[in-house]
Amino acid sequence: MIRLFQVKCASENEIEAQILKKLRIRKEDLLQWHVHRKSVDARHQKVLFSYVVDCKVKNEKKLLKLKDVSLTPDETYHLVMSGEHALSARPIVVGFGPAGMFAALILAQYGYKPIVLERGSNVDVRKQKVETFWENGVLDEECNVQFGEGGAGAFSDGKLTTRSKDALCRKVLEELVSFGAKPDILMDQHPHIGTDAFLSIIKNCRKEIERLGGTFYFDTKLEDIKVENGILKQIYFNHQWMDCNALILATGHSASDTILMLHKHGMHIENKPFAVGVRIEHKQKYINEAMLHEYSQDERLIPARYQLTYTASNSKGVYTFCMCPGGYVIPSSCQKEQLVVNGMSYASRSGENANSALLVQINDSDYGNELFAGLKYQEELERKAFLMGQDYKACVQLAKDYLAHRVSKQFESVLPTYSIGTTFCDLNDLFSKEVNLALHEALEHFEKKVPGFVSSGAILSAVESRSSSSVRLVRDKENYVSNIQGLYPSGEGSGYAGGIMTSAIDGIRSAEHLIEYFAKGDF
Repeated sequence: MIRLFQVKCASENEIEAQILKKLRIRKEDLLQWHVHRKSVDARHQKVLFSYVVDCKVKNEKKLLKLKDVSLTPDETYHLVMSGEHALSARPIVVGFGPAGMFAALILAQYGYKPIVLERGSNVDVRKQKVETFWENGVLDEECNVQFGEGGAGAFSDGKLTTRSKDALCRKVLEELVSFGAKPDILMDQHPHIGTDAFLSIIKNCRKEIERLGGTFYFDTKLEDIKVENGILKQIYFNHQWMDCNALILATGHSASDTILMLHKHGMHIENKPFAVGVRIEHKQKYINEAMLHEYSQDERLIPARYQLTYTASNSKGVYTFCMCPGGYVIPSSCQKEQLVVNGMSYASRSGENANSALLVQINDSDYGNELFAGLKYQEELERKAFLMGQDYKACVQLAKDYLAHRVSKQFESVLPTYSIGTTFCDLNDLFSKEVNLALHEALEHFEKKVPGFVSSGAILSAVESRSSSSVRLVRDKENYVSNIQGLYPSGEGSGYAGGIMTSAIDGIRSAEHLIEYFAKGDF
């Protein structure tokens, strides 16, 4: 089978004719075809859709010489061989965000009957606790937007876009479809699920793991581990010790207490760069017009999205991240008296506003070289924002007022979507001189590049500080195991992924390495 790129046409009805034209073949030579990827090309006088198409044709080899033609890569998921080392007990997966979900799923599919520990509640109870926080500011530190079944990705836009070329992308997407995601995610250039749809998918994934012999413990935190001669022997949870010599750690980026416990037992941990900043909120109508111009009313293209980057004069990178068309800025704290904001969208993306993280890269020049200095920097910033905002209210400021160093007095065309409430602040007082310099320059640059990005009444909400982990749990590059034999750090919280797709892929890889080392036990 061959893969044909740049098949451009105005509608799906024209695809076959364009295939025949590009390949210069007769209709009878085209045996079958299907769309692999779909994107939009609105750069010209009319909107076109650009397709990547897989085709089965006669005389395939001679067509490989043509432009935009290659062999279709093998995207079939290939099984790995089980190892020979004995398991003392069923393997444990700690955390059930995207990395933990797919690690547990792979282990279950191979017959390893994993046990999953999740410090937060199941998705139905979690949804209620999150909504309680959003409505009245009552925070459950063990079950919130960061902790609970589905992880932080459960309350997001459910974006599945990734720059990764890993063949496992297809495996992840196919599994999500099997659990209820729309098949469109298999071919959309910018696939997303949406928070409301993602919750049922998570539940279906859990049920499949249980059907295959997996066991779940919700509202259960990994409290301690026992290590002998550098080898994991037992774990402690729910007032009991359990034998364990194979554990995948997928706690997410906010389980600082677990990370400190692991460090106490000698796990190798290092600081890593991360990012802090704000959520910037616009009218979605403005984003549609700014990005799509004459196509801003085209139902096939809206709601529009954007992605912007800038390098400041102090060499700090500034970028938009996790852009949520038709979305909401949400309270995302997981620790009391610390303020964190994030963004999410529902599947329909029909909200009046658009929002995106606007982030500045942070490294040891900001927080120093001491281990956990980045974590301390992050948490101190969140405590400062809490005091400025008061009782989990978001610190807000019109973008143009931030540039002018003045506290805003009233909102203009954009009204905030943050549910708990807002407090007008000068965000220049929140961030360091270096971060403010980078944000100021970036906003001025983006205003020139996209007129109205600042001046259209855009709101900044702070603080966005949990886009990634501030530490990395060091693991061997070849087998994914840490310096503690049997313990596999995985996903975003361990410093090896960023977003749903890369976290899910990392979870699969971690499970595969565990399987390649340990033999399946008779449990």
